Amino acid sequence: MPNPFSTSTSGEIASPSKPAAGFFSRARVLLGIKVLLTLLVLGLLIATIKPREILDAVIGARHGLVLISLVLVVPNLGLRALKWGYLLRRVKPKAPVSEILNTMLVGFTFAVVTPGQLGEFGRAFFISGRPRLELIGLSFIDKWYNLSAIVLGGSLGILLLPGLVFDGNAYLFISCCILVAIFWAAAILMMASPRWIRDLLYAINVMLPSRDKVKVLLSGLDPIYQRQSLILGGLGIIHYLVYIVQFYLLVLSFQSVSFFDAFRAASSTIFVKAALPISVGGLGVGETASVAFFRIFGVSSVAAFNASVMLFSMNILLPAVIGVFVLLRLRIASENGHE
Repeated sequence: MPNPFSTSTSGEIASPSKPAAGFFSRARVLLGIKVLLTLLVLGLLIATIKPREILDAVIGARHGLVLISLVLVVPNLGLRALKWGYLLRRVKPKAPVSEILNTMLVGFTFAVVTPGQLGEFGRAFFISGRPRLELIGLSFIDKWYNLSAIVLGGSLGILLLPGLVFDGNAYLFISCCILVAIFWAAAILMMASPRWIRDLLYAINVMLPSRDKVKVLLSGLDPIYQRQSLILGGLGIIHYLVYIVQFYLLVLSFQSVSFFDAFRAASSTIFVKAALPISVGGLGVGETASVAFFRIFGVSSVAAFNASVMLFSMNILLPAVIGVFVLLRLRIASENGHE
């Protein structure tokens, strides 16, 4: 058997970590592409809208509404922390509040720079005393309930867009109604009856080669029954509605728009942003979608763009920056309860 630590002709030990190095190299390339794409899309949007108009709109905005939206960041993050803490304490009952808050904020930091915000799973590396894969599984469950709310609200918002409801193609509208009904039925069924999802995944896992590791990953579902699922789903939906209200207030600070119209445009924007994780933190994609959807309801590109950028800054960038400072004083925790 060849020695993985064989020496070269010069006497130096050969590196055994070429696959890992290749993985991180590809990750850096992917991140570079995402950053470039984000800057390109944002640059084109700003050039189209014109920087002076953007600045003038910010100066002339109703800053009281912006301040209210900023204050809503507190309940927004509080709901996220409550949901994550509720999940974590299913497997670690004595998890301190500081651990819940710190890992949530660190998750924001990692999420900003990873595709589809998958870096949010990195919070698992700063929680001691539980199997790492189990904690990653919990993070996935937490993310799933967030995405469920986005799918429920976004599919409804897109369905209610004027092009589909009014003077639209009847066959397209009916097809979309059926598709949305399927989305809603699947999401509600999973929330109301989580045990059959768990049992199905465990049954599939029996056929997988790394079944032991996958079993640990799925073990986060073990303490999730109907009551727990409905609580998690409810927290996810309330958090989503707070997010929609923030978006509405920010648009309203620049231009008048009805709440119903804002809901249709905002929910569609958030849905598209989640469905296309191709930029850093969704920046650029969200702004493009915001301009496109709000334009349907007569909202100017400047108002839609500024509202989307502010929403990103308040709910993603600000927690991510705080998470950087939290990360500087944290150490990666081992699974046996020690650092």
